[in-house]
Amino acid sequence: MILSQEEKVQNRGLEMGPNRKDAYVSELMKFFPKGGSRNTQLVHRLLYAALIEARSCERFKLLSEQLEDQELAKFYRDLMVSEANHYTMFLNFARKYEDRDLVDQKWQDLLAYEAEIMQGFSKDATMHG
Repeated sequence: MILSQEEKVQNRGLEMGPNRKDAYVSELMKFFPKGGSRNTQLVHRLLYAALIEARSCERFKLLSEQLEDQELAKFYRDLMVSEANHYTMFLNFARKYEDRDLVDQKWQDLLAYEAEIMQGFSKDATMHG
C-alpha cells in the first residue's frame, strides 16, 4: 500500500501545518508582465512552474543526502526524481509554444531575477526561499 504524504507525516506522530502563501512564489510571479497572447501567458506560467520544480528538486536532493533515516531519504530521493521530470517537462513544453531561443532567453532572465529576489530572503529553513 502506498501512503500519502499526510499519512507518512501522521505515522511519524506529526501533523501537517496549514497552507500558507509562499513569499518566494509571490515574488517570482511578479517578473513577467501581465497580459499578452495566450501563448505568451502559457509560456510564462510554464517557466515559473519549471523554476519552482527545479528548486524543489535541488532541495529534495540535499535532504535525501543528509538524512540518516533511509526510508525518509528514499522518499525525498523519489520526490527529487519526480521534480526533475516536472522541471524538464515544463521547460520543454514552453519551447514547443514559443521560439526556443526566446524561451531560453526568458529562462535566463527569470533565473537572474530569481537571484536578485533571493538576496532579500532570510536564511531560515523554508521550502522555497
